Amino acid sequence: MATLKQLRTFIAVAEYRKMSEAAKQLYISQPTVSQIISDLEKEYHAKFFERVSPELKITPAGLLLLDLAREIVAGHEHLEQSMKNIRSLRPLRVGATLTIGNTLMGALIETLLERYPDIDATVFVEGTKLIEHRLIHNELDIALVEGIIVRQEILAEPVLEDNLCIICGRKHPFADGAPITIDKLRHQNFIMRERGSSTRAIFENLMLTHHIPFVTKWECVSRCAIVDAVRHNLGLGVLSERCVQEYVEKGDIVVCPVEGFSMKRYFYLCYNQCRAFTSQMQDFTDALRRMTPPQVLPDA
Repeated sequence: MATLKQLRTFIAVAEYRKMSEAAKQLYISQPTVSQIISDLEKEYHAKFFERVSPELKITPAGLLLLDLAREIVAGHEHLEQSMKNIRSLRPLRVGATLTIGNTLMGALIETLLERYPDIDATVFVEGTKLIEHRLIHNELDIALVEGIIVRQEILAEPVLEDNLCIICGRKHPFADGAPITIDKLRHQNFIMRERGSSTRAIFENLMLTHHIPFVTKWECVSRCAIVDAVRHNLGLGVLSERCVQEYVEKGDIVVCPVEGFSMKRYFYLCYNQCRAFTSQMQDFTDALRRMTPPQVLPDA
């Protein structure tokens, strides 16, 4: 029977498609990884990988073992975590992307803890790809993201609508707040989020669709840095309406309405379907639904 070490090694090889990379991630030698895979194939009389350069190709038998191995390892990790905390609070590891972390997560966790004081919540605010990686590798229990999740193991359910907007400084020609045509954005300087962010991808795709060239003058992960650059009239910015509301109300910046230019998106509740859906994950989901008004959302 396969051991947990063997199954974890097999999962790493299946995910990284290279024994050298799996060995690096597991802090063991490549010959050890190779021997473990060979032992598993002998144990179950099956071939789990095709040795095709430059990467390994998993076989149908390997895919079957991968699903089962993830269930077994996840179950063991859940058991270990539960028993370690059997006399303490219910642990919950939550991920959030930057916009959500900046605008929603604080109030959500406050609501959660007021209703369920026995939950011990830890929050990680980072990019969608890193959150996806953490969910796959059991470093997070549940997450809220605005980006696109690609791994099939992760269920991504739309739970909240969000709108992006274009902002400018008080001295910008667009600062009178009158609607502008999309053509007015041609060759404008923009202060943009980093590459890979949902905010930037949505804006760039729309500009490409409408054949409107623009200039990226700044790139940064911080909404405060974007707002500050826009406030100093260094370019236009693109952020969630949730991120700029307080600055607009204070008169630091102005929202520029663009005719026929909708930048709607959704926030997604995500968790790994290969792992147990715990009571604290359910409580988090319930707290989120109580905080947000009913909306018409697309099917998950």
